[in-house]
Amino acid sequence: MTSVLLTVTSVLLTVVGGVACLALMGAAMWLLPRLARRSRLLRRVAARLRSRTPIERIVSWVEAEQPDLRRASAPDGTVTLLFSDIEGSSRLTERLGDDRWMELLGIHNTIVRAQLDEHGGYEVKSQGDGFMIAFPTARQAVMCAMDIQRALLRRASRSDFPIRVRIGIHTGEAIHRQGDFFGRSVVLAARIAAHAHGGDILVSSLVHDLVGERGDIELRAAGDVQFKGLDGHHRLFEVAPRPRAPTTHRPHRRRRTHSSVRAAALLRSTL
Repeated sequence: MTSVLLTVTSVLLTVVGGVACLALMGAAMWLLPRLARRSRLLRRVAARLRSRTPIERIVSWVEAEQPDLRRASAPDGTVTLLFSDIEGSSRLTERLGDDRWMELLGIHNTIVRAQLDEHGGYEVKSQGDGFMIAFPTARQAVMCAMDIQRALLRRASRSDFPIRVRIGIHTGEAIHRQGDFFGRSVVLAARIAAHAHGGDILVSSLVHDLVGERGDIELRAAGDVQFKGLDGHHRLFEVAPRPRAPTTHRPHRRRRTHSSVRAAALLRSTL
């Protein structure tokens, strides 16, 4: 009797084990394709994140965090945004190696921060080699950009690895209003920087109007451009890295409040 029970038990255990194995195999056959698809999706997401430029990552951060830029705004509520990054930074990292790249990045960041402090800028965000800086006036932003490029040119004359930075500048409102003009201003400033080449300073037509009247900054037409996600054509201007020679007639120095009022008027005319 005992032997019969043992035999039956053994058979039952074998059957249960077989059923369990079949169930596990079925679960694995159902799960593995889904895990593979999930893995491919994660790899695509990771690759997309790696391919995004520092400026694109900063814009994503701004959209998520919506920083308050009123501390860097003019009395009329406008703010000038400067975006910058190093051209071809990924290729440069591969060429130099991590240690040498970090050394170069430290030099770049020191130069940018020294000039933004000199010209009264506010560092909104830095990401890798990308910067977003806010200024109360367009003139401060442009002069800062010119000094950044000049400092980089001086360094390039004595270095085997020049740092080529592209810069874009646009003026907008510092606070959120109906229609989210603030958000569009951030995106436009970032797109202008992304459109530039290493060594370039590109500005919007509004910045051109705000800084061009004195005649001491050389601004060259850089064409009309369409940007993805933004309506219409946008006229851009390139800033020469060196200021024009002073003329015999020195322009009358304007009060800062007058410049602020003019910036607000020009901004309203574009809406």
